[in-house]
Amino acid sequence: MAELVNMPRLSDTMEEGTVAKWFIKVGDFVKEGDILAEIETDKATMEFESFYSGTLLHIGLNEGDSAKVDSLLAIIGPS
Repeated sequence: MAELVNMPRLSDTMEEGTVAKWFIKVGDFVKEGDILAEIETDKATMEFESFYSGTLLHIGLNEGDSAKVDSLLAIIGPS
């Protein structure tokens, strides 16, 4: 079953984040705990790790793109 990965809320005041860098690409296998991307907020840049294991099926935001918290960031599915 595919798992949706949404833009995380990295602080109490965060409303939107920007993908600074992806560390994986579509088709790569991801383990729970692997770093998926760097997310920039208005206050900091933080690494965002996967809560799921599987294959990265879809990237919803390109590097440099911004989106509101809970917007689709990626989809991870069975390997």
